[in-house]
Amino acid sequence: MFLEELGYVVKRRRTLVSFALLAAIPIFLGVVLDIAGTPGGNGHGPGPVFFDRVTHNGVFLGFTAVLTAQLIIIPLIVSIAAGDSIAGEATDGKLRYLLASPVSRTRLLALKSLVALLYATAAALAVVLVGLAVGAALFPVGPVVTLSGAQISLLDGVGRLALVGLLAGVSTFSIVAVGVFASTLTDSTIGAAAITFGTVIVLSILDGIPQLAHIAPLFLTHYWSTGIDLMRSPVVWSGILKNLAEQAGWMVVFFGAAWARFTTKDILS
Repeated sequence: MFLEELGYVVKRRRTLVSFALLAAIPIFLGVVLDIAGTPGGNGHGPGPVFFDRVTHNGVFLGFTAVLTAQLIIIPLIVSIAAGDSIAGEATDGKLRYLLASPVSRTRLLALKSLVALLYATAAALAVVLVGLAVGAALFPVGPVVTLSGAQISLLDGVGRLALVGLLAGVSTFSIVAVGVFASTLTDSTIGAAAITFGTVIVLSILDGIPQLAHIAPLFLTHYWSTGIDLMRSPVVWSGILKNLAEQAGWMVVFFGAAWARFTTKDILS
């Protein structure tokens, strides 16, 4: 059943369009930087992190692309996928038939949640892979200079890039949890996605308010930028571990709430 569900999600037109949009981000960035160059011209100019390093080493296009996509595009796509997990079946009138089969509600919810988590991880890694390929095609590729100024091998740099992509995907697990919970509250996929993405936007805004700094670490967006710490020598793990702990906390709360809601709700569609 898991493979059937995963295959269904992979083959959906929405999935193909979403991943095409994700792939377009590093392609667009690479072409623009190849044509226009970057500020400073020496790899240390102003501007967003890694943008001024891309033309000197194509590996940085993968870093730049995934950190850029992590701001809006990846959370939006993950919100839609998570919001569709249960509500989509209700909208199509299939949920009653699924529950009529010998599958418990707990197992169905776990299956849908796991597929959504894999989807989120794959979305971030897709940006990384396309960014690495485009960067290698358009710019020189070689040993990587970290943000600390130390030089690491190309293989080490690619490995860290993969970890950044994986962390970017894991950083959206809290969104998946919120989305699955929202999906149990309504039969509207759009409504569930709107609730989920709206939560992300509101928390992002609140995270930038200085007066809320003492509670900001509780916001699911607070530690998203910790992927940058993987590009330091040595790697700074404190923020990354806090990010993972935060994601785990949100998952426990909202997957638990989704289970409590889904296992007791009346299924009418």
